[in-house]
Amino acid sequence: MTMLTGRRVLLVEDESLVAMFAEDMLLDLGCEVVIAMRLEQGLALARNEDFDFAVLDVNLGNTRSYPIADLLFERCIPFLFATGYGRQGLEAAYQAVPVLQKPYQADPLEHLLTRLLTCEAPAHKGASSVPATCRCQPAEAEQGRFRADPIR
Repeated sequence: MTMLTGRRVLLVEDESLVAMFAEDMLLDLGCEVVIAMRLEQGLALARNEDFDFAVLDVNLGNTRSYPIADLLFERCIPFLFATGYGRQGLEAAYQAVPVLQKPYQADPLEHLLTRLLTCEAPAHKGASSVPATCRCQPAEAEQGRFRADPIR
C-alpha cells in the first residue's frame, strides 16, 4: 500500500491504447481512474468532479490540454503533463508543471505522482519555479525541472 492507494485521478489521453496502458499502471498503483479522451470531456470532469491529481496528455488531436490545466490550477488540483516532446513541448506559461516523458513507464509515473502529493505544485499558471518547500530532488526543483529519477 502506497500513498497513491485510493487516490482519484483524472487521466486525459486521446489515444485509446495509450489510455488503457496508463490506466492499468494507475490501477496497479491503487488509484481510482477516470478517463477523458477529448478536451470537452476533460473540461467537464475537471470542472464538476473532485480529483486528488490529474495526468494530462498535452496534445489531444488538433488541440492542447491547457484549458484543462487552467481549470485544475484554479481548483488547486495538482497535475502533471505527459508528452513525448518533453518540457520543450510546453508553452512558456506551463514550464513549471511536472512532465512525464512518454511512453508511460510505471516507476517514473509513480515517482512524479508521489511528488504531486508531497510537494507543492505550482500555484498558478506561469509560475517560474517550484516552491522551496518541495523536498523532492531539491537541486532539480530549484531549477524548475521536474524529471523522474528512474534509479531510486
